[in-house]
Amino acid sequence: MATQLEAQYDSQKFYLQSINVMLQMINQLPIENESDLVDVLEAQIASSVLIETKKEVLSDEWDFNRDEAYSMMPDTNGFINVPANILDIYDTTGQNIMRDWRLYNKVSQSALYTEAVDMSIVWDMDFNSLTHPIRNYITVRAARKFQARQVMDTDVYGYTQHDEENAYQIARRSEARTGRHNMLTSGFGTTVGGR
Repeated sequence: MATQLEAQYDSQKFYLQSINVMLQMINQLPIENESDLVDVLEAQIASSVLIETKKEVLSDEWDFNRDEAYSMMPDTNGFINVPANILDIYDTTGQNIMRDWRLYNKVSQSALYTEAVDMSIVWDMDFNSLTHPIRNYITVRAARKFQARQVMDTDVYGYTQHDEENAYQIARRSEARTGRHNMLTSGFGTTVGGR
């Protein structure tokens, strides 16, 4: 019993647990460790769908993965390179955008900068580092997609829709506790993704 309890709280196993939930959705046996991904095609597909869904959900801009006025410095050549773990990047003026994984100034029509630029950033994050409400929502959503793509059992798909809606509500409540949203000053909820 102690090992089962320890495994439940092993933060390095959350990803594996989610893959196993997805495999259960299509009546497949769970895998024991991440090295089993190489041998089990359904587990590989589940992993791919989980990563796809994580990026999709995190792209929706949550308080925990968004930085506003994040200062980005040019390198020695004058370019501001955008790291691959950025899901979205923008400034409020629309003057600076990402082009070819570098910042590009639409007014000066140049990717060369002489000083730092403040940008709003939506970060991708490691699945195992996410809080339970977000991981659960991503897992349930990914499991529905995975089941639909693999076997398309309409009864299961309909049944799990309620689970996904509940998981989303719990995740948004968690977001509301940390987001410090204010209808007078933040604009949260007035546009897509809280922008």
